[in-house]
Amino acid sequence: MLHKTSEMRGYHIVATDGEIGHVDDFLIGDSSRSLRYLIVDTSNWIGGRTVLISGAAIERIDSPAKKIFVTLTRAEIQRAPAVESVKIDPAETLPAIWIM
Repeated sequence: MLHKTSEMRGYHIVATDGEIGHVDDFLIGDSSRSLRYLIVDTSNWIGGRTVLISGAAIERIDSPAKKIFVTLTRAEIQRAPAVESVKIDPAETLPAIWIM
């Protein structure tokens, strides 16, 4: 199934153990034109951070409910670094989440 990213901004992120934030934006690969990362705002849960989650961590998308289910726990997402602190190598393989 295809999903339009402009419509998915604001979708809630649901970890394996509950909601953790919402999608602010997306990072798309230059050459592959594929989804690399979700930019997730977790400010309502862990104090105002915006983190990266790999597109590979998406389990499913429920468009009517405006939710994206991921294969990560809330603790794993909480340990992700802030977007501003990450330098992305275009040739890297996709980890499920950035942990530093």
